[in-house]
Amino acid sequence: MNAQSDSNPALLLLLAYLVVLASLGGQLVVGLSLFPRSGALMVALSVLAEFSLMRGRDIHHGVQLQELAAGKPVDFEPIHPSRRHQALEWLAHITSVLGTVLWGYGDLAFG
Repeated sequence: MNAQSDSNPALLLLLAYLVVLASLGGQLVVGLSLFPRSGALMVALSVLAEFSLMRGRDIHHGVQLQELAAGKPVDFEPIHPSRRHQALEWLAHITSVLGTVLWGYGDLAFG
């Protein structure tokens, strides 16, 4: 898996944070009460990113198994295709948790 295939989950996670910032701005400037609902979108986008990252990891493992079947030496220690992939997985996990907290308790910030 290369950096180009990591761009889709990275864009999804960026969009998740942009949605929250835009809704926060709408709450502060115009008084729209969309901030807690942005947590739901944040969770949805992070889950999509997680599925994309899991697919990338599955492809990585499939390539490793094909190389092993062909008689090539394979190192099964690294479970992530790259450090960037690993970092994106962690960010997706954190984004899911933050989105859940925002979704559940975001209304209390402006209550």
